Amino acid sequence: LLVPSGCSDSSGTEGRAVQLSTLERGESAHPVEVAEARAEEVVEWLRAIGTVHADQRVELSAEVGGRLAEITAEVGDLVAAGDLLARLDDERLRVARDLARAEVGMARANLEKSRRDAERQANLFEGQVTSEYSLEQADLKVKIDAGQLEVARARLSLAERNLSDASIFSPIDGEITRKHVEVGELIEAGTPLFAIARIAHVKVVVHVSELEITRLQKGQKAEIRVDGHSDVVFRGTVDTISAQADPQTRAFPDEILIINDRAERLLPGFIGRVRIRGRTFENAISLPEEVVVQREGQPTVFVLNGDTAAASPVELGFVDRGRVLITKGLEPGDRVIVTGQQSLRSGDRVQPR
Repeated sequence: LLVPSGCSDSSGTEGRAVQLSTLERGESAHPVEVAEARAEEVVEWLRAIGTVHADQRVELSAEVGGRLAEITAEVGDLVAAGDLLARLDDERLRVARDLARAEVGMARANLEKSRRDAERQANLFEGQVTSEYSLEQADLKVKIDAGQLEVARARLSLAERNLSDASIFSPIDGEITRKHVEVGELIEAGTPLFAIARIAHVKVVVHVSELEITRLQKGQKAEIRVDGHSDVVFRGTVDTISAQADPQTRAFPDEILIINDRAERLLPGFIGRVRIRGRTFENAISLPEEVVVQREGQPTVFVLNGDTAAASPVELGFVDRGRVLITKGLEPGDRVIVTGQQSLRSGDRVQPR
């Protein structure tokens, strides 16, 4: 942090003395502005643009075909898992179910008759009244009828499932975000019916570079702003970190989870400006980028030393929003020249304004 140095009576006297000394030597002092370096907590923020997505989204389609007889949910409705959303005209499905039940009954009766016939043939064979061939045929008939009963039961199970699928229920808790059909439409199996999104929680997907991905950790705090609610800061945490870059963009998609319980809700599709809290540096010094100049290929800051400028080589950390972290080369209390330093050389006389 830099705090502009104030002017007092003594500083004014000092300034006049510097001007007098300068005039006596025939040299001109460089006008500069000075600010005091102060230690503070400096936070490294990772910034990105992200897109809001529902925590879970389902495209619900018809399992069976038929004519839509009823729709009980509309776009914007909140639904719970198991709520009825729509119902098909199920008259034909009920008839198919009843036929399948009758087929099961017939197959069961045929099997029972075949078993009795097989028992009778076995008794006759023991009394040497019938042939072994007749006994084998009776046993074969039992096996065939047993198979027919299994087929009939499978058909009944399918008919019951089709009848059940004529009523469409929500598979998740959420909100209806899209409705594709209307009452009276004739649909087929696979026809899209509803889109349901769970937005009590939302995720913001951001794409970061390979340099930034190494600075991300699960649980890091994040802040999100969107144009739709420009005066609200939404807060979340880093929830998932991708282990592989997108092959097209070479960026890593990561997700920030937000509890979406405010009156100003985040909706899927919103574009958000995201900043993720990274490392925190205690008792650190940061400067505006323009304060740092290059001297002999070395980042340098000029500090006030009496009435002259002293060059102080520095080491830099991260840059964020026009400010750069100074990791080495400055101490709290140093009076840093913040304007007029571009043309300075170490030892030049200066006149703070």
